[in-house]
Amino acid sequence: MGYDLERFVGYVNEGLLCCVCRDVLERPLQAPCEHAYCSACISSWLLHHHSCPEDRLPLDVSSLRPLYRYMRNDLNRLQIRCVNAGQGCEVVCSLESLHAHEDECEFAFIACSNAGCPVQVERRRLEAHLSECSFRSRECPSGCGHTLHAADQSAHNCVAELRLEVEMMRAEMLCKVEEVRREMESRLDSQRRHMVQKESQLKNEIDPRSSTQKSTGSERLRRQELAEAEVEKRELLELLRDTQSTRRRPPAEQAGRDPSLSIKRVPLEPQRHLKKKKEGFVFSCVALISVTGYLQCEWLK
Repeated sequence: MGYDLERFVGYVNEGLLCCVCRDVLERPLQAPCEHAYCSACISSWLLHHHSCPEDRLPLDVSSLRPLYRYMRNDLNRLQIRCVNAGQGCEVVCSLESLHAHEDECEFAFIACSNAGCPVQVERRRLEAHLSECSFRSRECPSGCGHTLHAADQSAHNCVAELRLEVEMMRAEMLCKVEEVRREMESRLDSQRRHMVQKESQLKNEIDPRSSTQKSTGSERLRRQELAEAEVEKRELLELLRDTQSTRRRPPAEQAGRDPSLSIKRVPLEPQRHLKKKKEGFVFSCVALISVTGYLQCEWLK
């Protein structure tokens, strides 16, 4: 909608009137056929029509353009009365500066700044209204620190309000304590899992060491067994050497002895020796028995 033609002082050119509402152009747009319209008026028209409202030529929104510069200059120079002239404002200004004046006009109605107040008063009377507004707020005169509306001042109880505030603070503190407790439990669980992982890691590191110690002990046992085998080997060699020296004695010495006793005495010593040794050295004992058997046969010959 355009500006009411009766608000203007002086002559208004016909070309500055909207072709739809026939008022003075407000935020004007121009068609290719050079007819001008208010932007709100032509937008509403094109919702139901697809032609110019003046000459019925085809028209759509995309073909609209801003008003020519010389027409905009003529429009801005028009003198118009304030919209608040009915409340007593007598200001007459150019159309270009109208909005700046209306934003500061003392006769304009504005809403009360107190929350919840539905009253609208003139800007010049706003201060007087705020001083007596029932929705104004101020600090409690008893000193409890609460901000009260004028209508609620008679029903205000400082003790009850303070008790309610303490309860709210207590509930808030309990919530914070609970949050801290949950956070600490979460941290403890995390540390506990970390300690379990660390313990498992340490066990894995210790196990190879224990296996190394076990292998060292088995190696020591094996060396001990080898040493015992070496001792046994020397004993067997000495026994074999004694047997061979007995075979090489002269017949005169052999005649003075009982051959049957010599034959029986040779294998008995290895047999008693075999009973005292471990199963790991059976092969040595078998070899010794074979050697002594062979010597016995040779002796009998």
